[in-house]
Amino acid sequence: MFLNEQITQSLAGLKGLASDVPKTVGWSAGGGPAVEVDFTAVDSLACSFRELRLKAEELKNAPFDALKTWADALCQKVTYLLEQIVPLEQDAEAQTVLIRSAPPARRPDETAYYEMLITAPGTLRLRRYTRGAQHPDRQLCDMTTTHEVLVKVVSDIVAAIPAAVTA
Repeated sequence: MFLNEQITQSLAGLKGLASDVPKTVGWSAGGGPAVEVDFTAVDSLACSFRELRLKAEELKNAPFDALKTWADALCQKVTYLLEQIVPLEQDAEAQTVLIRSAPPARRPDETAYYEMLITAPGTLRLRRYTRGAQHPDRQLCDMTTTHEVLVKVVSDIVAAIPAAVTA
């Protein structure tokens, strides 16, 4: 069964979920990437989740350039979130690429942004943060999307994974 079918099936089974404690659901298809999402709410049209994680085993031995290529490609594909996302920092020594909303969503009392962190050996973590105007520390917050957008985000992240190039 394809990832999109697994996600759609799981969302149907989670309908009615509403919890402060996230429920982690994972999927994998045909030896490809493994995906986990920490859901906090699911209804018939939308879902809220705290974090999305993806592990691409095909990038296990890939050079750092493959992670940068992945980041660039997924920023080109994932153009439908609340803000545009762009690669912000690349650290070859730490083997990480940081992607964030640019610009973040700004309201008088709050700033909100997406953050994706891609790290060796081919892992990705998507979160959303808010920072209050009077608070210096950012706070993790839930992302809310339709079921279709969640499936599309996962599909586009997977489609952006470059062909593995061994070091």
